[in-house]
Amino acid sequence: MERMKFCQSCRMPLSTYVYGTEGDGSKNEDYCIHCYANGAFTRDCSMEEMIVQCVPLFADSNPDMSTEEASDLLHELFPSLKRWKEK
Repeated sequence: MERMKFCQSCRMPLSTYVYGTEGDGSKNEDYCIHCYANGAFTRDCSMEEMIVQCVPLFADSNPDMSTEEASDLLHELFPSLKRWKEK
């Protein structure tokens, strides 16, 4: 079984339907369409700003998790994502 892939910017689960795109239209398998399009990041933001944006979405998709728990977890996970490791 193939291991689940996650966007290396926002940690959204990735599939071929949500891969970001390079400037030539080819798929980028590291980032989702919300974070990366046409060869560039869609938002110039800090890791903290991305976490703040993602906390409500992450908490909503994990009903047993509070917003505070989602924030704590994302603060733990995001520093290991490719986009934020490179900064």
